Amino acid sequence: MLAMVTIIAAQAQKERNPEERGHSDKMMAEKLKLSDEQKQKAKALNEDYRKKMDELRKKDDILVKDWRNQMTELNKKHKENMSALLSKEQIEKYKVERKKMAEIDANARMEKMKLRLDLNNDQVEKIKKQNSEMREKMKAIHENESQDMVKKREEMKVLIQKNKENMRSILNEEQMKKMQEMRKSMPRKRRVLS
Repeated sequence: MLAMVTIIAAQAQKERNPEERGHSDKMMAEKLKLSDEQKQKAKALNEDYRKKMDELRKKDDILVKDWRNQMTELNKKHKENMSALLSKEQIEKYKVERKKMAEIDANARMEKMKLRLDLNNDQVEKIKKQNSEMREKMKAIHENESQDMVKKREEMKVLIQKNKENMRSILNEEQMKKMQEMRKSMPRKRRVLS
């Protein structure tokens, strides 16, 4: 779960400008009540991590598989370094804060979707339920230690396909067209499943 949070945070930080990233880091430091020493170490770790991630993003001469492996290793090492820096209480507080932020983000996305697709309340509730069930299933796949990454990816692709099919049963034809147009206009990102 913490690995997913690290990846999500890294993606979010990549998209924000440095001023916003700094503001976010300061807010989290205040909420976690980091000591001055922890703040300095965290800042150094984050700067080093961002530099290495930027270097990796610029590489276009490596295979996607190798790129994923390097990304996974960078995320894992950064997570370990940050965890070693924080106390158990701070780690728990961090998890709670990230969960709150994820809920706020999810609610904001749902409101945008409701407005853009002109969804009724029944449709919103069905989509929320579907999304919640999908998150739980994805989490179970992610946490399944007995499967390798290839098998996990296959299962996640099947889930995503089922999710798309279910959306067809919730949305009308016009709403489906609007949603597809919205997806086409969104920038494509390289995604890493950890």
